[in-house]
Amino acid sequence: MTQPRRDWEVYERMIARLLSDQIRTDLCVTPNARIVGRKSGRSRQIDVLIDARHDSDSSRRIIVDAKRRKRKVDVTDVEALQGLMEDVGATHGYLICPVGHTKAAERRAQMSVTIGLVPLDRIQDFDPANWPKCMNSRCRHGRVFWTGYPEISMMGLPVDPKVPGGPRRLSFIHHVGKCDRCGRFHVQCTTCNDILSLPEDDDDDIGHQCSCRLPWFWIASIETDDQGNRSAELHGVWGIDQYLTVDRRPC
Repeated sequence: MTQPRRDWEVYERMIARLLSDQIRTDLCVTPNARIVGRKSGRSRQIDVLIDARHDSDSSRRIIVDAKRRKRKVDVTDVEALQGLMEDVGATHGYLICPVGHTKAAERRAQMSVTIGLVPLDRIQDFDPANWPKCMNSRCRHGRVFWTGYPEISMMGLPVDPKVPGGPRRLSFIHHVGKCDRCGRFHVQCTTCNDILSLPEDDDDDIGHQCSCRLPWFWIASIETDDQGNRSAELHGVWGIDQYLTVDRRPC
């Protein structure tokens, strides 16, 4: 039985979807992210996190606080977000709500925080229950949030050598994303429609291929940068030492 989504959770997922559809492709979106604070030392919940997709550079980190409520965003909300930004190393923050903000909040926000208005009527045709179910057997009620569409290309030869034209470049599109509750990475091949579930914490995992059996595979891992920050990463791998990081999230 599917657990109904709470109103604030639907609003947060809608904001994540809107942002993911608008930002540059070298950035990735994680709904319901967790980051260990640099100063607090404790796990901080982030409604929506925007990070670099292909590497561990967190210098462009953006966090989003989506507040589904009836009162306006005030100066206290701005200050709380600024404190969270400092703790998790974010360079910018967004405060999103359906009803606007006070003048004091606008003055306090200055350059580091943007306050946005997204009305509730946008939710009418939005339902995260329509997203694919998370394939992690230990996850209850999670849904896959697609956040990227990488393309892998290869040169193909005609089956019949008499066919004119010679080699052709063939392109294969994939959907990549993660569960909005447990964070498990998923990949969908748009050619065979297989959906793969990839754990990042299994040292015995040697990679996953879809039914197409093309010469690449997908694997997830946990990486640590020079500052000691850990992140889970999803990679597409082909050839010898050829790979591309297609999705990331902190861990």
